[in-house]
Amino acid sequence: MLSRAMSLWRNVTRKQQIESDLDDELQSHLQLLTDEKIRTGMGAEQALRESHIEVGGLTQVAEEVRSIRVGATLETIGKDLWYAARMLAKRPLFTTVAVLTLAVGIGANTAIFSVVSAVLLRPLPYPAADRLAIIWTVLGNEGRAPASGSELVSLQERSRLFDQFAGIWVQSGALTGKGEPEQIKLGLVTHNFLTLLNSRPQLGRFFLAEEQGKGRAPVVIISDGLWRRRFGADPAIVGRPVILNRQPRTVVGILPAGFKVAFPEGANVPPDIEAFIPFPNDLTSDPRDPSEGYIRVIGLLRRGTTISQAQAEADSIATRLRGEFSEYAEQALHLQVVPLQGDVVRGVRPALLALFGGVGLILLIACVNVANLLLSRANDRRKEVTLRAALGAAPSRIIRQLLTESLLLSCLGGIAALGVAWWGLKSLLAMRPEGLLRSNTIELNFWVLAFTIAVSLGAGILFGLAPAWQAAKVDLLGALKEGGRGTSSDRQGLRSLLVLSEVSLGFVLLIGAGLLIRTFIGTLRVNPGFDPTHVLTFQISLPEVRYPKREDAVTFARELQRRLAALPGVQAAGVTSHLPFDDDLPNWYSYYWPDGAPRQEQNTRMADHRSVLPGFFPSLGITVVAGRNFDTTDEVSGRKVVIVDDTLARQAWPNQDPIGKKLNLENGAFVRDVAEVVGVVNHVQYHSLTDPVRPQLFLPYPLASRPNIAFTLRTTGDPQGYVDLVRREVAKLDKDLPVYHVRLLETYVAKARTETQFVTTLSGVLAGIGLLLACIGIYGVTANSVVRRSNDIAIRMALGAQQRDVLGLVLRQGMLPVFGGELIGMTLSLVLTPLLSTLLFGVRPIDPITIVATLVFILLVGLLACALPAWRATRASPLTVLRYE
Repeated sequence: MLSRAMSLWRNVTRKQQIESDLDDELQSHLQLLTDEKIRTGMGAEQALRESHIEVGGLTQVAEEVRSIRVGATLETIGKDLWYAARMLAKRPLFTTVAVLTLAVGIGANTAIFSVVSAVLLRPLPYPAADRLAIIWTVLGNEGRAPASGSELVSLQERSRLFDQFAGIWVQSGALTGKGEPEQIKLGLVTHNFLTLLNSRPQLGRFFLAEEQGKGRAPVVIISDGLWRRRFGADPAIVGRPVILNRQPRTVVGILPAGFKVAFPEGANVPPDIEAFIPFPNDLTSDPRDPSEGYIRVIGLLRRGTTISQAQAEADSIATRLRGEFSEYAEQALHLQVVPLQGDVVRGVRPALLALFGGVGLILLIACVNVANLLLSRANDRRKEVTLRAALGAAPSRIIRQLLTESLLLSCLGGIAALGVAWWGLKSLLAMRPEGLLRSNTIELNFWVLAFTIAVSLGAGILFGLAPAWQAAKVDLLGALKEGGRGTSSDRQGLRSLLVLSEVSLGFVLLIGAGLLIRTFIGTLRVNPGFDPTHVLTFQISLPEVRYPKREDAVTFARELQRRLAALPGVQAAGVTSHLPFDDDLPNWYSYYWPDGAPRQEQNTRMADHRSVLPGFFPSLGITVVAGRNFDTTDEVSGRKVVIVDDTLARQAWPNQDPIGKKLNLENGAFVRDVAEVVGVVNHVQYHSLTDPVRPQLFLPYPLASRPNIAFTLRTTGDPQGYVDLVRREVAKLDKDLPVYHVRLLETYVAKARTETQFVTTLSGVLAGIGLLLACIGIYGVTANSVVRRSNDIAIRMALGAQQRDVLGLVLRQGMLPVFGGELIGMTLSLVLTPLLSTLLFGVRPIDPITIVATLVFILLVGLLACALPAWRATRASPLTVLRYE
């Protein structure tokens, strides 16, 4: 190896000397051979000629010697690259178009891959992230439910395949004291929750086991963002008390910057929790009723344990619990173990994979376009390739040279693609849906750069193979006779085949975009069950220290509602425990059944529970379709009443009048009770615009008060103008009570459409790019065909062909691959569009309207792309064309 390294060094640093020595050696060898022949009696001239013949040509021998030198391959590659760079520089317009085309294709792939890498491929930023799993409670037909404290304790006691379990329940807390009151997201956790997700705090320590439970020392750990915003990043805050929910709590730790809690959608665990406290209650004392679950449980698998093994153990534990306790048996308790990594990205995975497939098609179309450009350029270089072959260049040598040019072109496109990717990624992050929880980790890093390099090289080989192979198949005799005029039929056929590929790929993109556009239009037409226009919402949280009794909370809510309703321009003011599409706080749902239902029909259906005051339905424009609204007489009389939506009414009492019926439900104290149905309202889309999820039942707020209260104001003018008035009215009742989440109700509805809008917008952009590239490809092939056949067209017109005949000839030739591409594209779409089914709403994957519209649209685009070259062909003068023959 050392010897070869030294040889390489000499060949590089002493190249001129080595070449001079080689020439001297060859000349010396030739002279010796000539002298030997002269000594045999041969004449000097004849001897020199015979020596040349015997040697086989000095140039060829020198080339053979150079080919076996150390570093000869590098030297050849360098020459090929230099020649390729010169050829590209001679055609700046061609190079610019090809590089920009590749930059769009590779850049789009790089931008989307950076998102896929960060969200789907990169592990969660937690220690032992690959061993973290989330444990869902399954109750009958209701999956992905939270666990109760008793379930968590049972798992800790009975599991052998998990090292530990931890849980979290997110609430809201009021931070008061110095500065303005501030409402923050508060996580109630087991003492080991943060240690599972973080190695160590930025300052201080994590919770101790003895700090969890009733009567323990009040402590809190705060986020880096809250520490810097509220306390000026003062390290001395550790060990000092802060006032949280009107109770002093000692700060024992500061979390690292950038720390977020990543839980799956629907877990009601937002990523931006700003403070954590240990569970203040003893979990072992929680009731065994699984319908009263509130804790999201995660577990750390033992090393070497698989998810299937953990699931088998969870099934065994659930079976034993059902056998030991009737509460679990009645509600058919099951446990589901899911990898935390996979569950976190469960909601966005289909959309990201669909987009990644879309940009892959864009890259293929870009490669086909560049291949077409190279084929056009190959026609202009036929003399060069022919002369190379005539002088002895092997087909492999020609292919290598042309592939080198293609790879250099693709590398230039890859460099330009980084700029496109940076701009595209910036745009993606600006419009990203909230489902991309780890969006702060999306960046153009080393792995994304490696992906760009790999794609660039692969693209260079992909679009360069066909032109290089075609150019290497040289018929020397035919090419030299032809003199560089015209074009071969097989090359034209290859170009038409490439156009066919472009059209078919563009067809698939356009079909997918059309389906997603129809889906988004469908979400715009969905009736959410309420009217979000001119509605302002805000939330407050009543601390238990200040409002220990239910009556205190009810009095406050009623008084604030009365004051808000009296404001000028307010049509209605409402109070509720939950706002539509607001998943920051835990949902409240439980089983219901008609009173007196057989046992086998109990614990089979669940409904969302909402507590409201009279005025809530008018403030949201929710229609009471039967019966009446709540009124003050319900509380005075002590009647237990409930209002249900029309979905629940149909399920519980099909083809019956539900008014006056009795419903068994979970009351405000989380205890089974029986209430009389006094009204029916339209179903409200509380969680999703496209999925009904669960029906709803509404309880009077005085009987089911909650510490977190949402207020709704329907106004005649701009709702934003009431923000200061709202804060003023709240301060009159309690100056230390923060007002938070002050938003228009339309904001929540727009949020529900965000992911669909995100995917639809990107798919539409990709389809537009694909269609534009396909249109350019069709135009390029047709225009090139017209140029190559200009003599033929001129002769036809000189012999009497009409303009319409020439126009028809060009259009038929240009549109034939378009028709073929549509046929193949339609076949591909029938296979691929069912993969989008999870992203669609209100439209089937195989939709005749979308297919027909795409067929017509691409047909028109193809005609437009062929029309200009065809028109030019009819305008050409036969005399002018034939004069140059």
